[in-house]
Amino acid sequence: MIEDSTITFKQLALLAKTDQRTIAKRYAHLRDEGIVKRATIDVDWSKLGLGAIAYIGTATSHGDESRKRLLEFIEHEPRILEAYTTLGSHEYSMTVLDSNMETLRGGVCDKLEPLTMGLSTSVVVKPIKRADHMGLIEYVRKTHKRKTT
Repeated sequence: MIEDSTITFKQLALLAKTDQRTIAKRYAHLRDEGIVKRATIDVDWSKLGLGAIAYIGTATSHGDESRKRLLEFIEHEPRILEAYTTLGSHEYSMTVLDSNMETLRGGVCDKLEPLTMGLSTSVVVKPIKRADHMGLIEYVRKTHKRKTT
């Protein structure tokens, strides 16, 4: 399911050489435990016209009101795909997409700047590695003992 969220329980059962009920029970258990948060798709935003991707780091000005305005902007701006509070050189980090750098700058960065103590922007030129979920699962298997329930 990590590689293809559209796979059916029937197909998984065939691959695992078990029955659909077993797959469904295991999936339900993983959902109940919060291990599987959601089954989703990986969208190629560039094919929908959003080819400009930037990672933006920032910090708020002093005061709760500044922080509140920044967080409201982040929450309501659809071009901010994801945002995190962070430790380190930035208080907040976000992934921003737009059709081009000009509209990203004018539509997002110019509106963020007055709400922050400055922006640090890194523009994505090309990906060099995509998420390797199966590799990470294998790492967890090798290095972490599973909880027994």
